[in-house]
Amino acid sequence: MSAFASVSSSSRHARARSLGRMALGNGALATLAFMASVMVATPARAQPRDNDFAVDLFQGPVLAPSRVVSMGGAYTGYAEGIGGLAMNAAATAARHTHSTRWLELDVDASLSFPLVVFDNDDFDNSGTRDADYTQYLYLAGGGLLQAGALGVGALADLQRYAVAFPPNEEPTAVVVGRYHLLAGYHFFAGQLALGAGLRGLSLGVSAPGHELSAELATFGVAPELGLLVRPDWSPVRVGVAYRHAASSDVTLESRAVRGADGIERAGGLIVPREVTLPWELAVGVALQVGPRPLNPRYLDAREHATELEAAFARRTRERAAERHRLSLAVPSGPERARLLVELERESIGLEARQERELERAREHLEGERRAILGNWPRDYLLVTLDLLVTGAVETGQSLEQFLGQGEREGPAEEPGASGPMLGAAPCRVVASGAAVNFSPRVGVEIEPAPGLVHTRFGSYYEPNRFAYEPAECEGRVGRQHFTFGADVRLGTTSYWGLVNEVTYKLQLAGDLAPRYQSLGLGLGVWY
Repeated sequence: MSAFASVSSSSRHARARSLGRMALGNGALATLAFMASVMVATPARAQPRDNDFAVDLFQGPVLAPSRVVSMGGAYTGYAEGIGGLAMNAAATAARHTHSTRWLELDVDASLSFPLVVFDNDDFDNSGTRDADYTQYLYLAGGGLLQAGALGVGALADLQRYAVAFPPNEEPTAVVVGRYHLLAGYHFFAGQLALGAGLRGLSLGVSAPGHELSAELATFGVAPELGLLVRPDWSPVRVGVAYRHAASSDVTLESRAVRGADGIERAGGLIVPREVTLPWELAVGVALQVGPRPLNPRYLDAREHATELEAAFARRTRERAAERHRLSLAVPSGPERARLLVELERESIGLEARQERELERAREHLEGERRAILGNWPRDYLLVTLDLLVTGAVETGQSLEQFLGQGEREGPAEEPGASGPMLGAAPCRVVASGAAVNFSPRVGVEIEPAPGLVHTRFGSYYEPNRFAYEPAECEGRVGRQHFTFGADVRLGTTSYWGLVNEVTYKLQLAGDLAPRYQSLGLGLGVWY
């Protein structure tokens, strides 16, 4: 069980705080909004002229469990634990290196909240700080159940926030969600894991003046697939994941009204044709050097006990045969009947003792497995590499374009930022997701103080997602992120013998980039 609290920079407005609290009531729309809010428009926005456009819910900065964030999002080729569910569906069937039981359950819950670090940062990577993102609330939860080679898992993220466009301080409340419902199976004692399932999205928007209920709420699902190859005792893993584009095929709620011009509007916003989470293809590699193994052979608890149980069963059959032989040696009649009663009574006692011995033997085998894991050397260096490819969205507009609707213009240029002006002509965003984007990622993990501290570092490229007018504005590049993190071992407890011993850790993760910063604290389980 882990909890993760992220710290994102923003500015606060009293109106936004009030709206943010009311928007939380719409939380049934569920999960991850920050992923949608981070990569969106540019200061001068092209206003939708009709309903023939799609909202492009592209994810720019990495928002995930702390280990994934601190390794720069390079997790597709590693794919362990509940955090792996967001990156590779095969994580459902990939057993942790600390796994000792045939049936194991893992759960995870997260709560994140914002802190003001710098005023009104550029979350959408437009080059200027033209919109105020305030009152973030990020909730995430998931579970993973593994029974032998089979695994099933679910992960859901919820983010609610408010966005305002100066000088108009009327904020719009947004709730965006992402969901994963997955199943997987591993083959060859865990050397090959395959996973598949559904990825869903939801978007709820409460326009200014309509805080108590959503003006627009949509939902959609699409399939996703994952593969993980981890040869026994090899220092290398390879993972591939594909997530199909999810579009809002179902409208849960819409107060859209068609005007005299034939355009549908809800709360003053022109309603999109659909909301789309673009398709993603990720390829990743994990390499670990040092004495600690990356891919130890998975010891299936049932297979491990098969020989032991077979030996006990053989002894049971031998005793039954001996009873039968003794009974035949006595002539039929009262004497044989008395002998059979005595033999049966003796057999019941022997079988009860044998069952207790078998249970102690099973516990001993589990203890052996735990001892093997606990005695592995701690020294290692883990390096992960990913390439994330994100698909195009036809007639796409960013979420900020949709919310701004062209009527709220940000500052033309800002000192120290890559300004959106070209001479005297302002650069205008006319599309989001018009082309396929690429995001290379790298992560490093070491344990500098064995058994006490893990440290991680990473970096990833956040591509520019937009098309501009005039043509001279094209060619703007994205920004580079640098990430870091650490786990510090805390105490161990068994909760007065109620559960197996659990060791906890304090977590820290951060993500720094031009005009963007995110920090986080949390509590997790130490392995």
